[in-house]
Amino acid sequence: YKRQVSTQSTWELRRDVPLAEIEELISSANKWVHLVPNHKEVSMAELTPCAVSGKLEIAIGRLRKMKMGDEYLNAFTVGDQLLWGAAEPLRRMLRILLGAPL
Repeated sequence: YKRQVSTQSTWELRRDVPLAEIEELISSANKWVHLVPNHKEVSMAELTPCAVSGKLEIAIGRLRKMKMGDEYLNAFTVGDQLLWGAAEPLRRMLRILLGAPL
């Protein structure tokens, strides 16, 4: 059965931001983000449902500026839907109720 979710998204930025700056912002956003470099071999290994299965880590890659303008960006994400959709929120609530650190 499939429990991972993959999405291709287009982002419209308010201004043209260099791709290196966007990559830095994404990779440092939180501990669950894994920025996958824009290299075919790395993407084939790390930006797949199998690579994220059973992990809280969300992989994001294939970051590219679009031809319609430098303020448009394409991105591809992969995550374990079961963990993020069901188990992780329950785990967090239990830890809050128990007074444990998240």
